[in-house]
Amino acid sequence: MLKSMLHWIRSSVEPVFWIAYYSFLEALRNRLLLGIFCLIVPLIAGAKVLDVYQFGQVKMIKDLGLFVTSVFGLMIVFILSLEQIIPDIEKKSVYFILTRMCSRRSYLLGRFFGVIATLAFYNLIMTAFLILILRIYSNYWFLELVSGMSVYFLKQALLTSMIMLLVTFASRIVVMSLGVFLYVIGHSYDFIRMFIESKESPHFSFLFEAVVFFFPDFSLFEPRLRVVHDVPIAPQAMVLVTLYALFFSLFYLGLGGKLLSRKDL
Repeated sequence: MLKSMLHWIRSSVEPVFWIAYYSFLEALRNRLLLGIFCLIVPLIAGAKVLDVYQFGQVKMIKDLGLFVTSVFGLMIVFILSLEQIIPDIEKKSVYFILTRMCSRRSYLLGRFFGVIATLAFYNLIMTAFLILILRIYSNYWFLELVSGMSVYFLKQALLTSMIMLLVTFASRIVVMSLGVFLYVIGHSYDFIRMFIESKESPHFSFLFEAVVFFFPDFSLFEPRLRVVHDVPIAPQAMVLVTLYALFFSLFYLGLGGKLLSRKDL
């Protein structure tokens, strides 16, 4: 029984691993991402020159570094997620993968983890580079940046799972539009709640909270102010944010796998 269970685990995990691995290699060869990355690195390194308002050399570098990392992560999510599944379906290459290697759910998971591996790779490089730059300018190791970057990584992973769900049933332009819309709305829940409360409408409030239950609050994944001003992120908060991102990611991936398995390719 143990042997059959191990065989089942291996047959399930191995296709996901290889699809993720080759997706990661494809992403590293993406010239657009490499070009953007090569422009971002000198920008972070030259943040000292941009401190025209005497905001503080270290704070300026941390603020710019975190902002640039967040934006670059969003670019990776949208660019790679749109290039993972939709082109395979359009070029019919998905047929070869599904008939020779794995199920549709495994294919979706492999593509998802390929994007996640790319995000982890670039975030790791940029975090190490930012810590090194701060060490040069301040003679101090700001290792607390690791926790801030980890929160951004969780947000990017959550957004990736959402985009993976959208690509199973929508076109490129619809996925891009819906993805940006949901991302912006996910940062605006507090403002929307204030607006609804000002209207004193319990029906709209109940409807809004019911809708929010199915969509993540991305404002929970904004550690920039805390990191810039050297306010540590509590371990309990990190655990809760991780569980929150994991719950929604599993929900979107499970729903996406269900939709893809029923999709007429």
